Amino acid sequence: MPAAPSRQSLPLPLRLAVVYGLLIAATLLVVAGVTVAIARAHLERTLDAQLRGTAQSYQQGPALRARNTSELVVQTRRWLGEHPLPAGEMAAIRIAGDRGRVLTSAGGLDLFEIQTPRLLLTDAHGHWWTRSGSEGAVRGLTVPILSDGVQLGTLVLLAYEKPIATTLSALLFGIGVASAIGLLLALLVGVLVVRRSLRPLTQMTAEVAAIEATGDLSRRIAAGGNSDEVGRLASAFDRMLARLEGAFAAQRRFLADASHELRTPLTVARGQLELLAGELDGDKRSSLALTTDELDRMARIVEDLLLLARLDEGAELRREPVEVELVLREALLRAMLLAPRDLSVEAEPDLYVLADPDRLLQVLTNLVANAIQHTDQSGRIALTSQRQNGRALLRVSDNGRGIPPAELPHIFERFYRGRNAKAATPDGSGLGLAIAASLVTAMNGSIAVDPTPARGATFTVSLPTSENAP
Repeated sequence: MPAAPSRQSLPLPLRLAVVYGLLIAATLLVVAGVTVAIARAHLERTLDAQLRGTAQSYQQGPALRARNTSELVVQTRRWLGEHPLPAGEMAAIRIAGDRGRVLTSAGGLDLFEIQTPRLLLTDAHGHWWTRSGSEGAVRGLTVPILSDGVQLGTLVLLAYEKPIATTLSALLFGIGVASAIGLLLALLVGVLVVRRSLRPLTQMTAEVAAIEATGDLSRRIAAGGNSDEVGRLASAFDRMLARLEGAFAAQRRFLADASHELRTPLTVARGQLELLAGELDGDKRSSLALTTDELDRMARIVEDLLLLARLDEGAELRREPVEVELVLREALLRAMLLAPRDLSVEAEPDLYVLADPDRLLQVLTNLVANAIQHTDQSGRIALTSQRQNGRALLRVSDNGRGIPPAELPHIFERFYRGRNAKAATPDGSGLGLAIAASLVTAMNGSIAVDPTPARGATFTVSLPTSENAP
């Protein structure tokens, strides 16, 4: 029985592409963050330098030439007329001692749009500051106007940081568009590269699956003689296949040779015991009969092993049209000689399969005998057949002890005997179902078992149908 399928997961190329895309996306995010941080710092320094240059222009002009507040007013008005400020900036000069007169030059910015403007105009210390305005953050610089150590007034320069935010938004949009296009192109190239790189692994997987399906250990998977990691893996796998092929071949030879060599001494020993039977009586004759029975059992095991060895070596069976109903009824007649059971046959008429008639009868007789062993005298055994998708399904069902779920994957293994089988047939060899499976496979068929929901089990043999009657 095949192992239960594992939980489905994403294909390896897709997983690698996803990881590759996530790494690129993370890299782009880091680059975008660093770029925006650098751009913001640069724009803020530029704005500060612009305000500092305006302050220096005023200090080297009106603030340097004025000796009193009257001269400061005249010089300031002249300076304001000669130095128009760009949009979003403003200069405010408070004249000390002139009833707090404030001269301004605004490029679309009002001093009173920010918090505590009077405190800024009366500040005696120069410093940078940031306030919130009606259109966002405002960057400002306060500079006291001094003449001979006397403060004639205060210069306040301020500018909106909105252009910085606008520039950064445009930068982020550009980075986002470029990153999306770059990520898409990188993913496309990455998928192509990953698929190209994993193509040898895909071919190896297909070859390994074919070897597993056919059981042909003579096949090899190394192709092209690549010297990379995949090529070395393929070569190592081929070496392992060669060793396995040699080991199985040696095992088959040993099994065939041993089985063949054991047939003659067993036959001779049985013949000699039969000659002695006429000279013995009583308990000695019973002991001799028991010994003969064991020799017969050993001979059957040897014949089974020899048959398995021949099948392993690829022995070809006859393939001819066989009427399914006749084979089922012949198996039923043989089963009636084994033990009384409630036996029935429901065969689809005119159903023929391509098979070896003798070996197919052996398979069905084996399955029926197995069902008899696992049912009591009141047990029911049904033999049925039907046509399905160009194949014939032959079923042997019983309502016996059933098969524990843990034993289902092993019942077709050689020499495997489950708990119920040991109880039903203590002298069994565990080769019956293995021989049945090998014979069905040799006839291009398959065999499977399904536990009945209530009790018992159903063995299903699938064989190719034949449209031509013999």
